[in-house]
Amino acid sequence: MQKINKINQYLLENYPSIWNTRLVWMLLLGIAIHIIFFFIGFVSHGSPSTLQHTRAIDDYFSTGLVFVHIIISVLLIVGWLIFMFKNNAFKNFYPGSRNKLFLEFLQYFIIVFVSTTFYFSYMTGFRLFINYKYDDETMAKNVDIINRSVPFLSQNIEDYTLENRLSPKPFVDFYCETDINKIDKTKKYFVYHDRVYQYFRLYPKTVKQTDERGQFIYPEEEKKNKTALAYFENNNDDKSRTYYFKQQVEDLSQYIKTAAPSYYNYSAVFYDNANNPSTDIRKYRYENDINNLNNKEIYKQKQIVINRETIRILEKKSSKELEKLMEDFLAVSRDFDIANNLNARDWSAMVYHPDTFEVRSFIKLYQTKPNEIYDPNKAPEGRYGDYTKTVVVDSAAVSSDNYLNENGEIMQDTISARDFNPNLDREVSPKDYFKNNISGFYYYTSDLETFLGNVDTIKTDDFFWDAVHLYIWIAFALSVFIFSFRVTDLRSLLFSVISAGVIILAVTLFCVAVAFTFGFKGTFFILYTILVVGLLILLMPFITAGRFPKVVSSVFMIISMMAFPLFIWLIFGIVNEHQVAGCRSQVYVSDTYLNCRGVLDDFGLKISYAMIMFTFVFLYLYTGFIRKWKALPE
Repeated sequence: MQKINKINQYLLENYPSIWNTRLVWMLLLGIAIHIIFFFIGFVSHGSPSTLQHTRAIDDYFSTGLVFVHIIISVLLIVGWLIFMFKNNAFKNFYPGSRNKLFLEFLQYFIIVFVSTTFYFSYMTGFRLFINYKYDDETMAKNVDIINRSVPFLSQNIEDYTLENRLSPKPFVDFYCETDINKIDKTKKYFVYHDRVYQYFRLYPKTVKQTDERGQFIYPEEEKKNKTALAYFENNNDDKSRTYYFKQQVEDLSQYIKTAAPSYYNYSAVFYDNANNPSTDIRKYRYENDINNLNNKEIYKQKQIVINRETIRILEKKSSKELEKLMEDFLAVSRDFDIANNLNARDWSAMVYHPDTFEVRSFIKLYQTKPNEIYDPNKAPEGRYGDYTKTVVVDSAAVSSDNYLNENGEIMQDTISARDFNPNLDREVSPKDYFKNNISGFYYYTSDLETFLGNVDTIKTDDFFWDAVHLYIWIAFALSVFIFSFRVTDLRSLLFSVISAGVIILAVTLFCVAVAFTFGFKGTFFILYTILVVGLLILLMPFITAGRFPKVVSSVFMIISMMAFPLFIWLIFGIVNEHQVAGCRSQVYVSDTYLNCRGVLDDFGLKISYAMIMFTFVFLYLYTGFIRKWKALPE
C-alpha cells in the first residue's frame, strides 16, 4: 500500500492528468484480466470433442463467456468513473493546451479499449493452444492418412458408382453419360441395375455472341446437325460460354471390372486443407453453373490423386497393407476423439474382395439404439453435424422422367431402363442393396469433418482485424461520451441527446413530407438533405459561440463530436451511390447491375479504419475550439 501511495504521489506531482484518470492502475488491472482470459482461451478446448460442433471459433459467444466479459467491463468502467469523478477540482481544471486536452481524451479511449477487449486475449490463447496441440506438420500427415482411408468407410453408395471414377487418364479425358435417354444403344455401355453409363469423347465450342435478352447464342451448326450436347460452362470472365458436344463413344472395358459400386470408383476428397469439407463437382455439373465452384480444376486434380491412390492400394491386393492403413486411421480417430466401433481387422475384411473390390458392406454414420432403424439422413440425438447426406439416389432420380434439350424444351422420357437391363426386376435396387448390407459398425464422419474444419479455421481466421474496428468504435463512443461530460456538464449532455432525437425526427418528417407532396422519391435527395443538416450542425458551435448562451453551443459541440463518424460515412455513401448510378447508366442488361460496385464495396472494412483515422484527426483539431469555448464566460 505504501508503494502505491508513493506512485500516486509521484503521478500527482508530475503527471496530474494521468493521476486523475487512473491510467496506470486501470492498465495494470486490465492487463491482469486479459491474462486471465488468455488462460481461459488456452484451456477451453483441451478435449478434441469440444471441436466437433460447427463454428467452434464462436464458442466465446455461444457459451455465454461474452456475458462474463460484459459484466467485468461494466464493473471496471463504472468503478473507474467513480474514482475519477471524485476529483471535483479536475472537473473545473482546464488543460493549458490543445495537446493536453486531446491526450486526456486518448487516456479515456485507452482505458475503455483495454477494459472491453478481453475477446482478443481469449482468442489468442485459443489459437496458441490449437497451434501447439495440432501443429501443421502433424495435421498434414493426419489429413493425408484420413483422405487415403475414408474411401474404405463405405457410408454412401453414391460415392462408389462408376461415374465417379477419374483414374487412369481416359476416365478424365472422356465424359460419362448417365442419362438413359442420351445413351447410344448401338455402342458400348455399362449397366448396373437401372443405371447406365457410357463414355464419350467431346469437342468444345466457345461462343461470345448474345441475343437481345443477353443470353448466349447456341452454336448454329450443332443446332442444325442436332449434335448431342454433353454440358456447357460459362468462362471465368462471364463474357463467353463453352459448349461441349459429343463426338464419339469410347470403350473403356479394359479398365472397368464391374459396373456395380466398387472401391475402384471412389474419388471424393474428404478434406482438402482449405478450411471446409470437400464438395463433389460432379454433383453440381448439371444443376449449377460449374464455374461457381472455386478452383474447380485444382480440386479435380485432388480428386484424381485420391482415386489414383485408392486404386494403387487395391491393385496391390495386400490385405496387410490395407489393414495397416486402417490402423493408422483409427489411431488418428482416437487422437481426435471421434466416436466409432471399428477395428482394423474386421474393417479390412469387409473391404477386401480382390476380384472386383465391390462394396458389399456399409458403415453407419452414427450409432443406433437397440431396435432403432438406421436412417442415413437423420442426425443422431445430441449431434448437430452435417448428417443430411443423400446416401442413395432413387432410380427415379437417376432415370428422370424428363430433361431439357439444347433449345431448353422439355423432352419426355422415351426409353426405359429395362431396354438396357432385361433382368432389372430380378435384381436388387441400389436403395435396397444399401439397406440390406448395413453392418453393425459406425463412424461419426461428420464429427471428423467438423473437427478438421474448426482446427484450420481457428488457425487461419483473422479474428483480430475482422473485429477490432467494432471494439474501437465502442471505445470511441464511450470515450467521447465521458469526455463530453468532463468538458461540459450533465445538463449539456442531456440536452444534446434530446436535440439529436429532435433533429433526426425533423429530417425524417421533412423527407417524408416532400415525398408525399411532390411524389418525389430519390436516394440522392435524402442523402444530400442529411449532408446539409450535418454541415449546419458542425458549423453551429462556431456560429453560436459568444452570441447565444453557452449551453447552446455546447449542445451542438457534443453532437458534432458524437456524430462526426456518421458524417464521414455519409460522404463515403454519397460517393458510392454516384459511382453505382454512373455504372448502371451505362449498362443495358439488368443482370449486369450486380457488377456495379462503389467505394464501399471495393474497400469494405478499410472504410471503417479510414473513418477512425479521420475522426481522431477531427477531434485533435476540434479540441482547439473546445478550449476556446471553455474560456467563454458563463
